[in-house]
Formats: sequence, structure tokens, C-alpha cells
Amino acid sequence: MKLRLLTTFSILWMSLAVVFARGTQGMTFTFASGVNATVEQNAKGFTTVTLPAGTDLSGLITEVWVDNSYVDADQVTPNPTTTKLNYDELKVFTYDNKAYGFRFVEDVWFCAVFFSDCHINQGSGHDGTSQADMTNIMNNIIAMGKDGNKKVTFTAAPNLVPKTSIIFCLGDIDQDKGDNGSSGTHDNFLNCTAEVAKTAGIPFIFIAGNHDISPDYWTGDNPDKGVTSSGANADSKTISAIKNNNSYWNSTFDEGIEYFTTGNSRDFEPSHFTFKFKDVRFYCSNCYWFQKPYNRSWTSTTYYAPDNVINALNTFVDNHKEEASVWMQHYPWLAGSDCNRWWLDQNDVGLYIPASGSSIYGSCDSGVGQNDADFANTKKKNPLSDIMMKAGGKVDGKVQHFSGHYHRFDDKTYENTNNNGSMVRDYTVAAPGNSSQTNNAYVVLFKRGEGVKEVIQTQF
Repeated sequence: MKLRLLTTFSILWMSLAVVFARGTQGMTFTFASGVNATVEQNAKGFTTVTLPAGTDLSGLITEVWVDNSYVDADQVTPNPTTTKLNYDELKVFTYDNKAYGFRFVEDVWFCAVFFSDCHINQGSGHDGTSQADMTNIMNNIIAMGKDGNKKVTFTAAPNLVPKTSIIFCLGDIDQDKGDNGSSGTHDNFLNCTAEVAKTAGIPFIFIAGNHDISPDYWTGDNPDKGVTSSGANADSKTISAIKNNNSYWNSTFDEGIEYFTTGNSRDFEPSHFTFKFKDVRFYCSNCYWFQKPYNRSWTSTTYYAPDNVINALNTFVDNHKEEASVWMQHYPWLAGSDCNRWWLDQNDVGLYIPASGSSIYGSCDSGVGQNDADFANTKKKNPLSDIMMKAGGKVDGKVQHFSGHYHRFDDKTYENTNNNGSMVRDYTVAAPGNSSQTNNAYVVLFKRGEGVKEVIQTQF
């Protein structure tokens, strides 16, 4: 296979310095039969050759061409067909007083960027982000590493220049339930995130938060149920926006998106989902895994326990145990002093709506104290962590999880209170509009087939 590598290096022999000058012609290699590689011209003046994982570098180069003409490899210093090549090492070949630089890399690493709680145009009190600022953040995320500079440096891959392969937003995307606080449409958010990602060709996945789909109750000073007529309509529009966006990117995934639902006809299903990308399984929960589905009539709303959804998740994980996985939901596992009331479907004064029928997951039992950690752990966190622990991709025995909602960075590990070794390391990401932690995100290093390798917080 003949690759046209467009970078030319010129050597200024008088100063004994190598000057990197890009041109329209350059050195070209023919690779051994069956080797498929991609090449990328680097702003710093060398060409990166990305090879499939496990490619044997010995005997990789079989012929050398310069400016579209075949040249004797013995006339190149060092001889590309016989010199030892190493992954991630800059190798410079000289011919006819010109230098050509190459870096051979193995296609095993990729990077994801996680942010959350944009609250587009929601303003003060919610760390809201403007559309213009969010567009700028997205453009910076997409541009990461394209200039050859490292935004972050990973210990696990110190020579890697991180570039964005996929982007996640973990909920609370704009104003409450839509662009103007009631419409249910999310065009403002989509225009400054999803549409920007589409133009760049980088997959973008978002999930819903409690401001995007109705909680059972909002606050003590507004004790009405979250699901009014407009609220139910907005919930459906939110899930529709998520599914439409998922459909756009579905063909870019190793395995397409599958949804976890009750299997019954409901007016509202949280529609949690999973997909496989670059040999890693991603589990995505809208709001949180125990969000209750419901049916709505003209006069009332009936909530249902999420048991069928959790059972479907458990069965799926049982059938995909060998896959490296990463998990996400809007609610943190431990971050925030009132974290547990969200897991108990409670508002700020402890109001909740019980599910119709019985539930082994406490959605929600009577007599539960406000923000009761023991109950939340026993009924919800422990069973979910047990399911998650079945999947591969753990680091130091811990499931790798990402969340938002708290608007601040945090890194806590939840340990199953039954002491059975189930542990979830939850990276909570700050809101981009947080005045003390502006434009924040996690840049996460993944290894194909192995999952999360390193997590670094940074600004865009």
C-alpha cells in the first residue's frame, strides 16, 4: 500500500539544525501487504502514521518514494526498510539533503471529553452558560491536539497528543424543560453543541438531567408534581431529542444503540441506553437508572417502579461481562450534601411520589426519612453497584463512572455497604458556567478493549 505523506523537512546544514517545512510532495512508503494505515500531517512538521493495534513494525516498510519517484532505500539515511522502528518515537529520514520526519503510533488509545450542566441561557443561580460561550467551548474541545500541542499529558501514554474522539454531556442541558423554560424544545442547546459536533464529524452524546425531565416534585415552595400537562410534553420532547441525536451517530459505533425500557406502553420512558465505541461499552442513564416511567391521564399521573428497567440492565450486563465498560448518569453517587434525596426521588423537604405497585428498589417506600443514606444505599446504590461490577473495564477493582448535577469537580468512590467489594469510582464534573471553575471538563484516556486508563480535569 502506497501512502502519500505530504510533509517535507529541509536541513540547513550550515547551522546543523533541522527546519520543518511543509510542502505538497514528500517521502512515501510502501507498507507490507495487508497493513492498513492512516496518515496525518502535523502542524509541527512531521507526519503521524497510525497503524492497527498489534502491527509488527519489523519489515513494515518495503519501498521508499520521494516526490512520487522510486528511490533506492540504501540512499536514505537511515535505510527505512532495515532500520528499527519504535512506536511513539520520532524517526527522521534524510535524502538528497532533505529530512522527512515520521511518528508511528498504534491505534489503541482514544480520548473522550465529559462536561455537564450547561444550563444554556438559564443565567444566575444555575451557573448558566450562554450559547456563544458554549459554542466556543465545543470548538475548543474539537480542536484539541490538532495543532500538535498537548492539552493534557497522560502518564499512561506520555508521547500521545490527545485528540477528541467522542464528547459527552451529562444532563441539565438548558432551561427547565426547554429553551424558554417550558417549551420542551432544546434548539439553543443543540445548536451550540450537537450541530457543532456534526460539522466536525465527532460523535456527541448527551443524557437528560433533572432539569430536562421532570422530577416527581420540584421544591418545597412549589410542591406541585413536576409532571403537569406541559411537563409531560416536555419530557417526551427531551427523550425524542436524545434519541434523534443518537440516531445520527449510530452508524459510527461498533455496535448500535440499545435502549433499556419497561417493555410496557408508557407515556414516558426514561430510555436509558448503551452502545459500543472503539471496543469499549458505554452505559448511559437519563437522569439516573431509577428514574420512574409514568402514564398520564387528563386528571392524574401514575408512576411505575423502574424494576423492569433494572432487570433488563442486569440481563444485558450478564451477556456482556467480558466487555470493558464505562458508566454515566446525571446524579452523583456521593458528591453533594443532599445527594441521597435525589436517589430517593425526594425534593428539598422530603416530598416524593410512590410508584404504583411494589418495588424492590424503594421507589419509594413510605416512612423514609429525608435524605436517608442507609435506605438509598440498601435499595438503590448497592444493587446497582453489584450489577455494574459484573462488567469489565474496572480500574483497581473499581467501576469507572461519570456524573454531573453537583456543578463542581469531585472524585469519590462508593463502596457497597454490604461489604461485598462492589466499588464505584465516580468522577463528578463541574458546570462550564461555574464562576470559580469556568469552562471545565474531564479529558479521559481510553485504551481499546480495556476502558478508562486516566482522567484529567481541564479547561476549554
